Amino acid sequence: MQNSETFQTAPEIAYNIILKKILDGEYVPGMRLSRRKMAEVTNVSVIPVIEALKKLEEDGLVDSQPKWGSFVAVPTVEKVIESYDAREAIECQVARILCEKMTPDQKADLYKLAEELDTIPYDATTVDASRDRHMMFHKTMVEYSGNAMLSRMLRHVNLFWILCSAMVERASNEKYPRYWHRKLIDDISSGDLDRAEASMREHVRDSRDAVIETARANSSRRMSG
Repeated sequence: MQNSETFQTAPEIAYNIILKKILDGEYVPGMRLSRRKMAEVTNVSVIPVIEALKKLEEDGLVDSQPKWGSFVAVPTVEKVIESYDAREAIECQVARILCEKMTPDQKADLYKLAEELDTIPYDATTVDASRDRHMMFHKTMVEYSGNAMLSRMLRHVNLFWILCSAMVERASNEKYPRYWHRKLIDDISSGDLDRAEASMREHVRDSRDAVIETARANSSRRMSG
């Protein structure tokens, strides 16, 4: 009998495979996602692929144009700014909620994740692991806030954030403070709402300028080309 916990429908299979290829940078912004080709890659029929591409479009990772088909979304300057503004609003609110209600066990869980992030050697071989742990860190925080709507909103924003961040090669020169993520948890658990929010805002804005400048440069190259 099929295990219901691991069973995936054909659209889910297609969605997860294409999603991973986009987030891993194998499918780059602007790349055309042929339905027939995606059916071959995911080993499902075209109909589930259409459903998967529609969901990816709802996630902000795919753009579709009549008569042209589907493409990996291109992070324009406007989209990048909107994404960061949304992420900042969501995560700062999460920080304020946790500042008031985070339990000792929740703090211990988050501190453990923060320690892992602070101690992962940040280089070309650990980019994927660092990204996944970072997603888990923020996902856990919003889950502990107890607000399901904020959780859904943050997932949507974070998927586009990964697409944006993938444009910037930062593994070779990233210099996080040694206790970067643990400091964030310390500030959130301080009982000071303004301190918690300010710390999260600084955390979210860390990569903002670099991503915006890259999006601007890419836009200039597309216009000149």
